[in-house]
Amino acid sequence: MNKRDNILKAALKLFVEQGEQATSMKWIAKEAKCGIGTMYNYFESKEELINVLYLENKTKLFTYILETHDTSVSVKQQFVAIWLKFIDHAISNPLETRFLQLFSHSPKISKQVTEEVNELIYPLFEVYEKGKKEGIIKNLDTLHLVIFTNGAITSSVSYNPNISNQNKNDLVLLAWDAIKS
Repeated sequence: MNKRDNILKAALKLFVEQGEQATSMKWIAKEAKCGIGTMYNYFESKEELINVLYLENKTKLFTYILETHDTSVSVKQQFVAIWLKFIDHAISNPLETRFLQLFSHSPKISKQVTEEVNELIYPLFEVYEKGKKEGIIKNLDTLHLVIFTNGAITSSVSYNPNISNQNKNDLVLLAWDAIKS
């Protein structure tokens, strides 16, 4: 692992365990086993570090979720497939999932990173929009529907990371039932 990756790994751990306010660049450097000067060679500020970490983790998440996304199947099948992959990723990457939860609505995330993330998640929004057009998903604000689904599923998985495959399916279908018309 290179120094940059060590810094990102250390920052992820500390931001999740201690929170952003209690995590200084000095502590991240110590955890990453590098000098503070090295930290600033890679990231000019803690805010930049947070944004890089956020974008890289969102990219990793949506690359995984959408790698087998099939728009030719029904909206419900797309919804189920996406959220089952989300659950698998969340279980396999608990620190990353928690970090994304903590910073998803943070003012620390720049407008540019927010725009890049919006492009990443656009295919997910398209599923909801298609479902609304077909009259099978409630005609509510798509962002609110996605946030609701994400919150319900993330909270449930955080509470029980050892969830069985049957319970994963049940959870996703419960979320589907909550948003369908």
